[in-house]
Amino acid sequence: MAGTDFGHAIGLPRALSGLPLSPLVGGYGELLSAQQTLGLRHLGELLTPPGGRLRLLDGIFAVTGPGRRRHVGAEVLRSLRRDRPEPAAAWLLERLAAIQDADPAALRRILLYQLTHLLQDHPQGQLHATAAGFGVDPAEAAALIHAAARRARLDEGQRTAAEALLDDVLEHRIRAAARRAALLPPAGEDRPLAALLVELAARTAAADTALAVARRAEEQGHPGRACLHYEEAAALAGDCPRAVRGLVRTYRPDPGDPGPPVSVLVPGGVELRWPSGDFGDTRWRVVRLTRGEPAGAPLVEVPGRPVGGVLVDGGAGIGEEIRHVALPLRADGTVDGPPLIAAPLSVAPAVTEVAAVDGNGWIEASWTAPPEAVHCEVTLTGPRGPVPVPPVTRAGSRATLRVEGPTPGRYAWVVRARYAPKGRAEQGALSAAVTVPVTVHAWPEPVLTLTALTRGSGGVEFRRTGGDGAEVRLVRWPGTAPAERAELTAAELPPPLEWADTGWTGPATNDPAMNVPGTSGHGAGGPACVGHPPPGSLTIVSAVSVLGARAVAGPSVLVEAPLPVTGLALRRAAPDVVEVGFDWPGAAGAVTAAVTQDGRRTELAVARSVFLREGLRLPVTPAALSVEVHAAPRSARSVLASPGGDARAELPADVAISYELLPGARRGLRRGPAVLRVTVRAPGGAPGPDLPGFVLVARGDGGRDPRRPSGPAGGPAVCRVTGAELAAAAAGTGTGTGTVERPIDTAVAPGRPYALRGFLLGGAAASVRLEEPPLPTLVVR
Repeated sequence: MAGTDFGHAIGLPRALSGLPLSPLVGGYGELLSAQQTLGLRHLGELLTPPGGRLRLLDGIFAVTGPGRRRHVGAEVLRSLRRDRPEPAAAWLLERLAAIQDADPAALRRILLYQLTHLLQDHPQGQLHATAAGFGVDPAEAAALIHAAARRARLDEGQRTAAEALLDDVLEHRIRAAARRAALLPPAGEDRPLAALLVELAARTAAADTALAVARRAEEQGHPGRACLHYEEAAALAGDCPRAVRGLVRTYRPDPGDPGPPVSVLVPGGVELRWPSGDFGDTRWRVVRLTRGEPAGAPLVEVPGRPVGGVLVDGGAGIGEEIRHVALPLRADGTVDGPPLIAAPLSVAPAVTEVAAVDGNGWIEASWTAPPEAVHCEVTLTGPRGPVPVPPVTRAGSRATLRVEGPTPGRYAWVVRARYAPKGRAEQGALSAAVTVPVTVHAWPEPVLTLTALTRGSGGVEFRRTGGDGAEVRLVRWPGTAPAERAELTAAELPPPLEWADTGWTGPATNDPAMNVPGTSGHGAGGPACVGHPPPGSLTIVSAVSVLGARAVAGPSVLVEAPLPVTGLALRRAAPDVVEVGFDWPGAAGAVTAAVTQDGRRTELAVARSVFLREGLRLPVTPAALSVEVHAAPRSARSVLASPGGDARAELPADVAISYELLPGARRGLRRGPAVLRVTVRAPGGAPGPDLPGFVLVARGDGGRDPRRPSGPAGGPAVCRVTGAELAAAAAGTGTGTGTVERPIDTAVAPGRPYALRGFLLGGAAASVRLEEPPLPTLVVR
C-alpha cells in the first residue's frame, strides 16, 4: 500500500528503503568498547551538545535549536575532538572521522544500527517519546520507529555475527565470515550487506573448488601439485582448516628455504621461535592445530605478532599434542607463499624440583607435579638394571617415592608426567623425561643393643650387639639424643667420650664378679669396652655406628658415678639406738644407709635436708652391727659406677657391766664387810674372752661428803674382778649374763666416811658400757 514504506514522504527518494542488519565497519568491537567506557547509549550522543537532537534520514545533522542544524562530517568530528580532552572521547572521535573519510555513509549506518537495537530492546520502543528520549529529532521519530519495527530482530548470537562479519572479511577469514553470514537473516533491502554476502559466497565457492582440485591431486599421488592448490585455497580463505592441514601434509621445503619455527614449552604457554633469517616486515598468521580434532574444525589463530622472532601462545591446552603453522601474508592480508610448519609438540609440562636422596637401606625421589597432570610415571635404573618401584604418594603438588633395600651403586630416577585432555583421555600426552642420578652409599650397620655393667674401682663395662664392620663410638649428645636408627652425618657427631676407651674387644667376659646386682646388662655377648666416668657425673651414653661420612644413631644407657661417702662414724646412743655421722657426698640428693645385724640387711633412704637438720639415728638391737653408706642414684635407670670401697663401719655388741654394793651378812649385832656384786650382760649368749677387768676404788678426805674417785688410781682398790672371771661367769649361764660377788677389803679403805667407784680396766674397756648404781649407795659411813 502506498505510504507504508519507511521514508516514503521524507527527504530524497528512497533515502532509507531499509535499516541495516550489520554496521559493516571494521573494528566495530573497539568502537563499542570505547562507547561503553564513556557511558554512551549510542554514538550519536557524542555528536550533539546537551539538549541537542539528532537527525539521520537525509544525512547526519545535529539540531541545536529551532531552524539551527549542523551537518556532521569529518571536519566537524575533528573539531569536536578538540573540545573533548579526555583520551577515550578524543580517540573515538578521531576514529569516527577516519571512518567518515573512508565512507561518508558508514557513520550514518552505524547510528541507524545502534538506534534500531535500542528501540527494539526497549519495552516501549513503539512510542515517540522513547525515540525522543534517545535524542532523535521528533520530526523523524515516527519514521524511525516504523522502520525499526519492520526490520528483523537479531538475537545475541546474530548481533555478534553481524558486528564481526566485516572484520573476518577484511582479515580474509572467509570460513569464519561464511559461518557468521549463515547466522544472519536475509539481507533484504540492506544492499551493502547483500553485496558483501554475494562476494563472500563467490570467494567461498572458489576456495572449495581449489580444495577439490588439491584433494584429487593428493589422492593421485602428486603432493607438489596438491600443495599449490592448497596454497591457492589458503590465499582465497586464509582460515580454511582443510587448506592449512593439506599444506601440512603436502608441503616439502626446497633446499635453501628457511627452516621451520620451533615450538618450545615455557612457563605460561608455548613459545614459537622463528628460524634465523631476515623476513623484513612480513606479516604472519599463526594457527594452532591439535591432534585428534575434526579435519573441518575451525582453525585456532594465535593472537599477537612475533616480537624479535618470538611469539608466545598462551592458549594451548595442557595435555594436547599441537602443531603451529605460520602463514606469510601480503599487505592486504591474503596468504602469500608456502607456510612455515613447526614440528609437533606435546603440551605436557615436565615435573619440577626433582630431588633424590639415599638413606640407610632406602632411596627416595621427590618432585613437584604440574596440577594438570593425571599421574606421574617413574622408573628407577640401577647397576643391575631396572628396579621395581611402588606406587607414588602425593601430598598436594609434592610427590614422593621410596624404594627399600637398594644395593650401593649408581642409580637414575626418570620421572614423566602423564596428561589426559578432556574428552580424549585415550590420547593423553606424556611429558619430557626428567632424569636425576643418585648414588646409594654404604651405611653402617646400626648398634642393636647397648648395656652397661658396674665394674670395680669406679669403672663401667659397656657391651653392644650390632654395628658389625663399622666404627662404634660412645658419645654424649649436648641436647636430646636422636632416635635409634636415625640417619646422621659423621660431621654432626659430638666428640667421643673422653673417659671411655672405645677399643672394643669381644666377646665380653662372663665373669660373675662383673655382674653386680642392680646394674644394666647381661653376663655375656658382644664386644666390650671399659669406661671410668668422673665422680659426681650423670651421663647419657649413646652408641653411634660410623662408616665414612655416614652414621646411624644407636641405643643409650644412663651411667652415674656418685661421689664417695667419707667420715663415717658410729656411736651407740642407747642399747637400741645408733647415731651415724658422715660427710655428705657433694650435691647428692639422697644417700642409702644399709644396716646389717643378726644376719639381716636393712636399707634406708636418707634425704639431704633431713640429714642436715636432724642427723641420722637408726633403731637397732644390742647385738653387733655394721653400717654401709653410699650415694643413692639420681635416676632409677642409672647404672652406677661405684667409686669402690663404700663407707663402712662396724659396731660391736652392746656388752654392759654393772655393779652394786650389798650389805654384809649379820654376825650377831654387827654386819660383816659389804659385798661387791658385778654383773655382765652380753647379747648373743657369750661376751667373748676379752672382757675388761673391774676395780672398785675408795676415796675419803675426812669430810662429811667425800669426793668420788676420778680414776682407777684415785684411791686404794678395795676389790678386784678379772675379765676372765667375768667371762667365765657369763659363759657358765649360757645366756650371756653372769654375776661375780666379792667382799670389799675394808682394811685398805680409808677412814670413814669414804666414797666408792668402779672402773673397767684393760684394752677392751672402751667397747664395754659400764652401768653405775645410784651415787648414795656408793658412800660408806
